[in-house]
Amino acid sequence: MQFNRLFFWFFYRFRTPPWEGHPLPQRLRNLIEGSSPLPRGKALDVGCGTGDTAIYLAQHGWEVTAFDFVRIALDKARAKAASVGVSIRFLQADVTHVNVAEVGEGFQLVVDNGLLHGLTDDGRDAYGRVVNAIAAAQATLLIAAFAEGKRRGPRGIDGSEVERRFGAAWALVGHSQDPAMSRRPDDPIYVHELRRR
Repeated sequence: MQFNRLFFWFFYRFRTPPWEGHPLPQRLRNLIEGSSPLPRGKALDVGCGTGDTAIYLAQHGWEVTAFDFVRIALDKARAKAASVGVSIRFLQADVTHVNVAEVGEGFQLVVDNGLLHGLTDDGRDAYGRVVNAIAAAQATLLIAAFAEGKRRGPRGIDGSEVERRFGAAWALVGHSQDPAMSRRPDDPIYVHELRRR
């Protein structure tokens, strides 16, 4: 875990991380701004990075909590949120060791733009426990991820694993490729949409 923290800190401090600056998932935009948008409520952005998703949700009337385990990313996220005048509750936390009481509960929307797909099996188990503890009944969980074993970098995750890991408490209601999110056509990003049972 310490290596991961150093790796991410390095990118946020000295470079523009390759996972920053891509468009938000189209499915998220449809859920927020589409013809049948989700009712506004509490949203959680897990692994928020520099806060683009959290800011987008706050700008559309959601009460947003966002966490990441890299302080420099959170500092940038806070500055970006302040510059556009939105209020977001930012926390420094690691999803594999997060204090659920500190994060809160009753979230109607949980968004993950690239956290789960990089975790180990133990990390994925911890992630599932956290999401199950904080999500409201009928909540929506939106996970953007690379497919498993298709690239260097994040391990990736497939729809079948998402369904297996969350199937007891969640129903997989959507699984689609989002071409706008990936910079390489041969390396697609998929969006998995789940609904809390």
